[in-house]
Amino acid sequence: MAVLATDRDLTVRTMRDDDGDYRRIVGWRAQPHVRQWWDPDDPAPDLEAVRAKYGPRARAEDPTTACIIELEGVPIGYLQFYRWLAWPDEAEALDIPADEDTFGIDVFIGEPDVIDRGVGTRAVSLVCTYLERRRGATAVALITETTNLRAQRAYEKAGFRKVREVLDTDTRGGERVRCWLMVRSSARERAPRE
Repeated sequence: MAVLATDRDLTVRTMRDDDGDYRRIVGWRAQPHVRQWWDPDDPAPDLEAVRAKYGPRARAEDPTTACIIELEGVPIGYLQFYRWLAWPDEAEALDIPADEDTFGIDVFIGEPDVIDRGVGTRAVSLVCTYLERRRGATAVALITETTNLRAQRAYEKAGFRKVREVLDTDTRGGERVRCWLMVRSSARERAPRE
């Protein structure tokens, strides 16, 4: 396990390749507040499905880095990040102008009692700062459903701005989902030029 970023009581660490972290994902993905937004057309995954999907990420065999969000040392959510160039078909389908330093993130808070406490905003901001300072990110681009107002507020508080509406490659009711493409430019990209 590697701690990627920490701020007082909040830590983002890499996901472990063990049943403890896999079981957490199984439980969180079954929570109604997560299922509502995270692959809603798919059944909640069981332990074997989680091992198959997240195991390569936990072992760094996949371009996506899987992370666990901890609050006061207790796991409370999941976050993953990746370079959009590793997923060119998805970037093209979503019309994300990605270069080698454009990252994407996906996040959910799995524990219901932690929702609406600002932890998601803090975790996203913490990881974006990590990506900018340690991985050279010039931008972080993500998508969120147009109806997911809670996520939009959290991302805006973390420095993201809405760019345009796009159709996600994920589906709801068999239809591609209308989403906002939201982008956070790195601090050096936002700094005024002389």
